[in-house]
Amino acid sequence: MNNKKTYGLVIVLLLMLPLMVTAQKKMFDEIKNSGAYIWGYGQSEDYDEANKRALDDLIGKISVHVESHFENRTEVAGKNLKKYTESIIKTYSSVSLTNTKQLVYEKRKVFYVLRYIRAESLSQIFANRENKIRDYLMMGTQAQRQYRLGDALRYYYWAYALWLSHPYRENIKVNDDGKEVLAGILLNNRIQELLSGIRFRVEEKLKNPKDNNTRIILSCTYNGHAVQNLDYTYFTGQGNSSPQEVTDGITEVYLFGAEQKAMEKIVLRIEYKYIRKSYQDRSLSAVLQTVAIPFFKKSVKVVYLTGENVRDVKARKLIQPRFHAVNTYRKNDNYYRKTVRNLLIDITNGEYSKAYKYFSPQGLEMFKKLLQYGHASVLPLQDTLKIIRLNDEIMVRQVPMSFYFPHSSRHFMENVVFVFNADKKIESISFALSEKTIHDILRHGKAFGSVADKYTLIRFMEDYKTAYSLKRLNYISSIFSDDALIIVGTVLQHARPIDGMYQQIGDKAVRYQRYTKKEYISRLKNVFRSNEYINIDFEEATVKKVNGKDKIYGIQIAQHYYSSDYDDFGYLFLMIDLNDSLKPTIYVRTWQPKKNPDGSIYGLNDFKIN
Repeated sequence: MNNKKTYGLVIVLLLMLPLMVTAQKKMFDEIKNSGAYIWGYGQSEDYDEANKRALDDLIGKISVHVESHFENRTEVAGKNLKKYTESIIKTYSSVSLTNTKQLVYEKRKVFYVLRYIRAESLSQIFANRENKIRDYLMMGTQAQRQYRLGDALRYYYWAYALWLSHPYRENIKVNDDGKEVLAGILLNNRIQELLSGIRFRVEEKLKNPKDNNTRIILSCTYNGHAVQNLDYTYFTGQGNSSPQEVTDGITEVYLFGAEQKAMEKIVLRIEYKYIRKSYQDRSLSAVLQTVAIPFFKKSVKVVYLTGENVRDVKARKLIQPRFHAVNTYRKNDNYYRKTVRNLLIDITNGEYSKAYKYFSPQGLEMFKKLLQYGHASVLPLQDTLKIIRLNDEIMVRQVPMSFYFPHSSRHFMENVVFVFNADKKIESISFALSEKTIHDILRHGKAFGSVADKYTLIRFMEDYKTAYSLKRLNYISSIFSDDALIIVGTVLQHARPIDGMYQQIGDKAVRYQRYTKKEYISRLKNVFRSNEYINIDFEEATVKKVNGKDKIYGIQIAQHYYSSDYDDFGYLFLMIDLNDSLKPTIYVRTWQPKKNPDGSIYGLNDFKIN
C-alpha cells in the first residue's frame, strides 16, 4: 500500500514539473518586462556558472545606470570607462549585490538564473555606502582630537576611498565648522593637514661601540602635541624597514654597521592606507584595491641626522629620568620612583643581575621573560610616571620601552607597568593599555564599580595582553574557567549550558570553531613555540557590568594581533568574574574577524546569566 502511494506521488510530481517550469519562465518574463527591476540573466549546465553569469550581467546593467557619473574623473584617465565602472560596482557585490533576489529553473540539464533588484532599491545600496563614509569621517575626527593620528589617517583615507567609489559622490556633503562642503574635499584636506602637521625630530643617537650600530630616538609631534599612535616605515640604507610605530610621541629607528656612515638623513614614509586592517570589511578592501587614489606626498618625511639639536651619545648610558607622580604626592612615592629609575639604568647598561634585588620570585620570573621579549631598551625621553595605589599594591605606570626582534626587523613600543607588593618588591610586570582604553573604563559611574574595581579590571586586561606577549602559558591557563566557552569564528551558534550559567546564546547562527580549555591551551602552546614574537594591541573598548552586586564584566574590544608569521585584526569579547580580585576568571572568550551586519559584536546580550 505504501509503495503504491509513493509511486502515485512521484507520478503527480512528474506531471507538475512542466507546470512549475512554465510558472518560473512566466515570472522571468514579468520581471524583465515590468520596468521596475534591474536584472541579469545567465544560463549554463553548471548552476554556479549560470549564477555567476547572471550576477555579472546584473552588474553590467547597473554600471550603465551610473557610468556617466564616473566620466571626466582623473582616476579614469587612460582606462576603459565601462570596465572601470564595472570594477567599482563589483566592490558592492561582496555583500549588497550578492544578496539580490534570484529566480532559477532547470530544463533539459540546463540551469536558467535571473538575478534582479528593484530599481528603487539601488539607491539604498549607495546610501549604505554613504553612511559608512560618514561613520569613518566621524571616527577619524574623534581620533584626531585625541592625537591618535594613525587611527585618524586610516579612517579618513578609508572614507576618502569609499567616497571616490560612490557614483553620486558630488551629492555627499558634510558640515565643516558650520559650512556645507563636499565630503571628498573635506577628507582630502584633513589628510593633507594631518600629514603636514606631523614632525619628527632626532632627540638622541645612541651608538653601541661593540658593533657600531646606532639606535636613533625620535620625538613625534602634531602641532606641538605628542602623537599617541602612528605607523611608518623608513629607509635603512638597503631597503624599507618593516612597519614601526609611534607611541606617546616617541619612536626609534636602528641603523646598522657601515651603511649608516654615509647617511645624513632618514627618509620615513607615514602609513595611511592600512590595507591589511581593511580586510575586516570585504567591500572596503575591494575598494582600496580598485579605486585609483592619488599619492599623498606629504606622507614622506626627511629627518636629518646632524645639526646642533642632535645629541650624539657614544656610551650606552641612560640619561637619568626625572620622574614625578601625577596623582596626589606622597612621601613614600620617592622609594618607588627611585627604584624604577635604578632599574631602568641597570637595563640600559645591560647589568640585569643588579636589578634582581628589586623583584619578588614571581616578579623576577616575569622580568627575565621581559628581557627575552626581543632586545629590550629604555626610551629616555619620558620623565613622567603615574603612581597608583590599589589595595596593598603600588602600580608604577607608563615606563616607555622598546623591544626589537632582529630576525624580523620588527620592534614595538610599550608603556610598561611595574606593580609593587606590600613588601615593596616588584610582583608583576605588564604592558599598559592605551590611554583611551583606560579612559573608557574609568569614565563609568559608581554603579559600575569603585575606583579600585576599575583599576582591578585595567590591571587584569593588561596582564591578559602581556601574558600572550611573554608567552605565560601557565598564567593564561589559570585565568580560564575549566568550563570556559572559547569560540573563534564569525558568529555564535547555540551552545550547551555550562554549569547552569548560560541558559542560551543568541540565535544568530554562522560558522564558528569552538574549543575546550584544554584544546585552546594546547593550540596556544604550539603558537608560542613557533613564533619569535607576539604582540597584542587593544582599542575601541566597551565595558559593561552584569546587573547586580556580582563583579562580572563583559569587555568588547578591537584587537590587533601581530606575530612573526601571522597578523590579524578582529573583535574580542571576554566575560570576566572579578569577585575574587586575586583570582580573576574568564568564563567566555569569543573572537570574530569583523563586526556583525548590524555593526554589533558579541557581548553580554548574547548570554543569559542566572
